[in-house]
Amino acid sequence: MWQWLYKLSSPKWFYTISGQLMPWLVALTTFLLGIGLIWGLAFTPPDYQMGENYRIAYIHVPAASIAMGCYYMMAIMAAAFLIWRIKMADMVAKACAPVGMTFTALALFTGSVWGIPTWGTWWIWDARLTSTLIMMFLFIGVMALRSAYDSETAGGKACAVLSLVGVVNVPIIKYSVEWWNTLHQGASSLSLSNTAANPPEIWVPAIFVGFGLFGFYLIAIILRTRNEILIRERKADWVGEVLGAALAINKGKA
Repeated sequence: MWQWLYKLSSPKWFYTISGQLMPWLVALTTFLLGIGLIWGLAFTPPDYQMGENYRIAYIHVPAASIAMGCYYMMAIMAAAFLIWRIKMADMVAKACAPVGMTFTALALFTGSVWGIPTWGTWWIWDARLTSTLIMMFLFIGVMALRSAYDSETAGGKACAVLSLVGVVNVPIIKYSVEWWNTLHQGASSLSLSNTAANPPEIWVPAIFVGFGLFGFYLIAIILRTRNEILIRERKADWVGEVLGAALAINKGKA
């Protein structure tokens, strides 16, 4: 295991192995999202309480979960960079910020779409909504703070500290509906812990969509990390060989 982790911290090894896995990951993600979205949006019956409006949860619930998971991942990578000075950890942390911000924005947008017919308004200063908005600002803040530094190392350290300080907000998002009397509902009707409330034709597509969005999240993280590797390791011989091979392929296709 330690040998595998050591290899994973190597930019060259990560770039090579991720490139080999990418086609399989893209194919699996496309399959899961295609099946889940078509099944969930077109063929599942209406919910007995929310009617057709519940279908937005097929996107909203996994997007919110992935956004929180992305912040945890960014914080873990930040800690690894601060403690062990692993440059791959900083590259992954940098890739997490824009991806996490996008998923957080998607969760907020879909939640607003759901809230208009349900609550009668697109936004309320509810504990969960507010703490989720704070998480999006933290993602944006990390990106802005990094861009303020000319040195990647100094910027990475500053962002790592901010990421670790802000991680306290994630459990607040998770348990806000239990700690405070909020308008936001508790456990989602599509939660795996609440499958008894719905027939399989409603919650099974949610599993497909959830894993499909998670695959899309991994693809985005990997692509941004691979791009960051090429930028930071551009003086390395192996990067020159990779870019030379890519140019040769493009000339052959032209």
